Amino acid sequence: MVTVVERFAQLEHELLHERFADFERAVLQDNIVLCDAKSGVLLAFGGAMVIFCIDAFVNGRAAGGGALHQAANALFLISAAGFLISCHFSLTTVLPRLRRGREDHIFWEAPVFDLSVDDYVVKMEGLDAVMERHDKLGHLHMLAGICRTKFSHFQLSIRFGQAGFLVLVLAELARIVA
Repeated sequence: MVTVVERFAQLEHELLHERFADFERAVLQDNIVLCDAKSGVLLAFGGAMVIFCIDAFVNGRAAGGGALHQAANALFLISAAGFLISCHFSLTTVLPRLRRGREDHIFWEAPVFDLSVDDYVVKMEGLDAVMERHDKLGHLHMLAGICRTKFSHFQLSIRFGQAGFLVLVLAELARIVA
């Protein structure tokens, strides 16, 4: 037989479990928003740098010059490619969520949201606590996967942006010396 103290401890544990799941969802959502915002800034910077590199290449090509000048032009193209790749990964970072999990009652594209309002309310009121928790934990797992993918793409975007910037500096130095 379960004592009152044991039942209270069990209820407290379940409540902490729910609070943790809510906390974890908020943390994951915040990380997704933060990653998207940083990727947007990097996308704008990378796009501007692509345009700058192409403009510098065109102007340098028109000016002609010796081997060092041609090397600078090649470096401008390499830098533009690095920034273009950075832009690509920034765009893949901010893509809307395309990852579909199993059918649940949380994801906005779940079939339950295609029901009429009345049918939706009936369906949702029929959920038990176990199913609600199961859906919430499945949703957390999906959000964590989205987070991992976003931050992986963001890291690649940063690295290609850094490489593009380094090559751009080398191109500018070669152009100055030429």
